[in-house]
Amino acid sequence: MHRWQVLKVHFDEGQSIEQLEFLMLKPQKRRNILRSVIRDVRKSSRKRIQKEQGLSGQSWQARANGKKKKMLVKLKKHMQIRFGPNNAKVYFKGSKTGKIASAHQIGASLNATPTTNTGAQNKSGMATKRQAIALRNAGYKIPRNRGKGSKNPSLKWIQANLTQNQAGFILRELKGSSSKSKWQIDLPARSFLGESKKEFRDHQSFILNKAMQVA
Repeated sequence: MHRWQVLKVHFDEGQSIEQLEFLMLKPQKRRNILRSVIRDVRKSSRKRIQKEQGLSGQSWQARANGKKKKMLVKLKKHMQIRFGPNNAKVYFKGSKTGKIASAHQIGASLNATPTTNTGAQNKSGMATKRQAIALRNAGYKIPRNRGKGSKNPSLKWIQANLTQNQAGFILRELKGSSSKSKWQIDLPARSFLGESKKEFRDHQSFILNKAMQVA
C-alpha cells in the first residue's frame, strides 16, 4: 500500500486555543470533521487531474510525443481515503499504482529496456502496409533482378515477401535501435495530490470553526 499523509492538526501560536478545542472534542466528532476535509482533498486532487494542473495552478508539461490524450485519468478512480480522530490520508491501494502515482507526482528518471514479450515478437503473418511504408521511409532497398545495384521495393512486394518478424527486424536495424539495450526516460513532475496553499488555509479554518461550534 502506497500512501501520502496530507492532513495533520498542527499547534501554532495564535491558534492554540482553537486547536485545543478541536482536540478536546470526542473522537467520533473529530473523525467526522476530518472525514469532510479529506473528501474535499480527494475531490480537488481529482479535479486537478481533469484540468491537468499542478498544486500551484500551473498547467502540466505536455506529453513528449505531442499526443493530446488526457493524462493520469486512471489514477482518479484508485484514490482511496482513510480518516481517524487525529489525522486523515489519501492513498493508493496497491504498490504498483502507488509507485506510478508517486513518479508522476514528484517526477522520476526511469530506465527502459526493449520488450521481451515473445508473443508480440513471434508474428508469423506477412508484413503489414504500415510496416511496408515504414521500411520505404527508412531507406530499405532490395537487389535488382538483373545487373548491379539496388532499388526501392514496392509496398506490394514487401507485403508479399517479408513476414512481420522480418520487416520488424529490418526496420530496427535500419533505425539503429536493435543493439540498444537500455535508455533513460525522464518523467516530469505533474503534481495533483494534496492541498494548495489556499486549500490548506480553508481546511484549517473549517476544522477550527467546526471545533468551536461543536464544543
